[in-house]
Amino acid sequence: MKIGIVILNYLNWHDTVECIDSLANQTTDNYEVVVVDNASKNESFTELYNRYGEEEKIHLLQSPDNLGFAKGNNVGILYCKKILGLENILVINNDVVFTDPNYLEYLADYPLDETIGVIGSTIIGSDGQNQNPSSNFNPGFKAVFREYSIPLLRKYKLSGILHAGRFVKRRLKKQTATSGETAVVSTALVTKPYNLHGSALFLTENYVRQMNGLYPETFLYYEEEILALVCHKLGLKMVYTDEIEIYHKEDQSSKMSFNNESGIKYEMGRKSVRTGMKVSLMDIEKIKTVTNSYPYNFILKKQGTETKYQFNR
Repeated sequence: MKIGIVILNYLNWHDTVECIDSLANQTTDNYEVVVVDNASKNESFTELYNRYGEEEKIHLLQSPDNLGFAKGNNVGILYCKKILGLENILVINNDVVFTDPNYLEYLADYPLDETIGVIGSTIIGSDGQNQNPSSNFNPGFKAVFREYSIPLLRKYKLSGILHAGRFVKRRLKKQTATSGETAVVSTALVTKPYNLHGSALFLTENYVRQMNGLYPETFLYYEEEILALVCHKLGLKMVYTDEIEIYHKEDQSSKMSFNNESGIKYEMGRKSVRTGMKVSLMDIEKIKTVTNSYPYNFILKKQGTETKYQFNR
């Protein structure tokens, strides 16, 4: 099985370079890398092209507009699917590093059946903790309350409540890991609804044949939770495996994009929660129509030539 690897770049080309270069240690080379530059307003695309513009297995795409996370990745997914003919696609953040040399070979050899839509692995964050899997997204009162209450707590200088909650959560997580219960928790979660962390999502052919990517009506945040909703409506499972792992430096592009302006990030979060609520009420045919008919245009620059692509225009 050949795998398409989609990497979304915005401003932070240094991490993208580290991510691509870390593939050199993989035990298989049966993959194609598709980098989507999301209209970076710096030297990103030039730097990436200078390094990889002549590489046969690396495809550099440039969007004329910043499309956000879902639509930006969808550009790469469409290119893999429609141009390269690949239907098993690993969507990864550009601040991910391949530390496990067997990562791609394991995914390529994974025993797929028709029920598996997305596969996620162990993801080690900058705090040394595993980020996968997490509880299933429920776009109801709890999610809305969280997204609307946090800005108010910050506004009225009650952030200590948030810090206390994070402290308790970290302590509980460490206690679970120390007591050796991690494997038990992971095994239990496999039998329950859950979602996978968005920094490394392996979209299988069962999903890609039906959907041209992620649901496109968000800009940032909750894409993976909405993906869990869509998979459920498709009758597909999200599968977590702890047999392989990857390292995630976490939110490097977001920090550069918003200069840590929390107000902008929370507003995007609130919009995405509302989108999640809408998706939860939609039937799967409507979701497919919205996702598969969304228009995209982008440029491929490779070996000194430029090719323009348009889909659904």
